[in-house]
Amino acid sequence: MKLANIFFCAIALALFSEMPLAQNKNRPIDEVVAVVDTSLVTKLELENRIALIEKQFKAANRALPPADELRVQVLERLISERIQQNLARETGINVNDKDLERILENIAAQGKLSVSELKAKVEKEGTNFNKYKEEIRKEVQAARLRERDVDARVKVTESEIDSYISEKNRGKISQEGNDEIYLAQLVIGLPANPSESEVAAAKSKAEDVLKQASIEKDFLAYGKKIAVPGSGVRVEDLGYRTLDRLPQLFVDGAQGIGTNQMIPRILQSGAGFHVIKVIDRKGTSSANAQNIVVTQTLARHILLRHRAGVTDLDAQRRLNSFKEQVKVKASDFPQLAKKHSEDGSAPNGGNLGWMSPGELVPEFEQAMNQLNINEVSNPVRTEFGWHLIQVVERRQAQLSADKQRDYARAAIREKKLDQAYEDWLRQIRDAATVEIRQSN
Repeated sequence: MKLANIFFCAIALALFSEMPLAQNKNRPIDEVVAVVDTSLVTKLELENRIALIEKQFKAANRALPPADELRVQVLERLISERIQQNLARETGINVNDKDLERILENIAAQGKLSVSELKAKVEKEGTNFNKYKEEIRKEVQAARLRERDVDARVKVTESEIDSYISEKNRGKISQEGNDEIYLAQLVIGLPANPSESEVAAAKSKAEDVLKQASIEKDFLAYGKKIAVPGSGVRVEDLGYRTLDRLPQLFVDGAQGIGTNQMIPRILQSGAGFHVIKVIDRKGTSSANAQNIVVTQTLARHILLRHRAGVTDLDAQRRLNSFKEQVKVKASDFPQLAKKHSEDGSAPNGGNLGWMSPGELVPEFEQAMNQLNINEVSNPVRTEFGWHLIQVVERRQAQLSADKQRDYARAAIREKKLDQAYEDWLRQIRDAATVEIRQSN
């Protein structure tokens, strides 16, 4: 897991969201609400962040915590950010100008902008672009600190992998009388590295979908009606499966739910929010899974490799041109891949074959997982170069023995990493010198 990748989008969104607030010159800018080692957190920073969160909650039609509670939570978040930035600086973690320019290119590309257009947007909103760049630099420094210190703590043993696979294969069959369940679901997807507002908006949409799906006679027909390109919704007919061939999240959610009944709440996973209906149940005497079941993706891509004389912006513009050609049907994706892609998949029209979770670099996989069938991505940067991605098909498949172990290792590591990160946050908070000052 590359923690630095997680924060780019969130950083940009947060800064854009806070920029209009920063224009208010009548606010006191020198009132200190917290001293973090040798750094300060100002009242203006706190109020800007609170205003941002209030805006996000309002957009998602969610109730805010009590004002006093919200203020404490936001202040603690700002203190945590400041501690991490201080540690990064003190331990020599640096983001040089070349790295910063590349990061800015990525942020601009996510907004379908050039860097110059990004600069114009930032300055139009009332923020000095150099200040914006330095805030990005500090956030990336902190992200790299987290990556270094947290990743080093996470180890996965072979015995843990064995136990994980055994538990997955066994499932919880005994709890449900060896039931075989027929499920269908509507997935309200999340982008890679979603902001708080994106999560809130997706959750609100999922709640609306659940409400409507609960009164529809034909769940799958309703799903096909709303799962149109660009909707952010996809429909999946999972068919009959024993409990050991379902995600534990689904098994837990379906407990006590009878035939032709909705799971009465939305379920959340890393992929987004799930609205699920139990279509049917039947007993089985042969519920004995041998493999972990995952969603595999058949995708193709066009790769433009990093090379001297070709800037990231040049590569992005070229790939955007290819995307537009596909959109207007001036050319199809495989033809463009055969002609322009710079890797071994080019002769096959960029076809990468069926890919299981964890087989691709995170940036590529995250972008791919956001796409609907036949949808083409925006340019995606990885260590190999710039990619244009198209999803051809998805399927449920059992993993081979070797793939099972790779999948288990990644799943265990992800879970451990989350816990290690929380432990690390508590440790650095306890070690820091923090003085919180009262302010009205």
